[in-house]
Amino acid sequence: MMTKPETQRTAGRAKARGKASAVLSSSDQVAAYIRNGVRRGRYVPGQRLVEADLTLELGVSRGPVREALKRLAAEGMVELHRNRGAAIRQLTRRKVNDILAIQEHLTGLAARLAAEHIAEGDHGARFQAAVDALFAARDRGNTAQVFETRLRFYEELVAIGGNQELARFVPIPETNIIRAQFEHHLPARVRARNYQDYETVARYILKGKAKAAEAAMQRHLRMVRQAYERLGDEVYARD
Repeated sequence: MMTKPETQRTAGRAKARGKASAVLSSSDQVAAYIRNGVRRGRYVPGQRLVEADLTLELGVSRGPVREALKRLAAEGMVELHRNRGAAIRQLTRRKVNDILAIQEHLTGLAARLAAEHIAEGDHGARFQAAVDALFAARDRGNTAQVFETRLRFYEELVAIGGNQELARFVPIPETNIIRAQFEHHLPARVRARNYQDYETVARYILKGKAKAAEAAMQRHLRMVRQAYERLGDEVYARD
């Protein structure tokens, strides 16, 4: 027979589990879990997302899982197939080229706006922290942290610019998939050039040189697009 303190502790643990379960049962949490999985390399393009596995991993029912998968499909991160279920989206050569062409102009604009607003408030410190975190992750050779800190770099860049509509149009979900699908296929010299470009863009932004920041970011995206164009057809999904 339990004593009163033991009964209270047991009830407290059950209550805590109930609260955690309520949080995890949200489709928002399921969607965030899958997004983070793509960012960190836990999920790769083409990998199936099995509803039963997700319910066990997250301790949720199938309803929130299905709702999250539908939302991610609308975002472009997941593909839903009638007979095969859900899978992380694989991109075709044409789709990658189209996404990067859009990103070249939108991210260039984001870099220009960030440079124009970098002197306001704590913008400079925030952006410098994002840059430092990215290069620290590179130096540690931690792929998951590189994905995470590079995403933070771009998110801070867009946020500092202050254009709320721009944040809706920069194709971040698709960009995450591009990185997950192709990053390890890029030659080492291209990956090294990426960081040189990040350093150049960051320097112009922190100095408030708006036009130079925009031009440097656009050059970077053109270089990336050309690098992907040189990859073989076997790394792309079929049209």
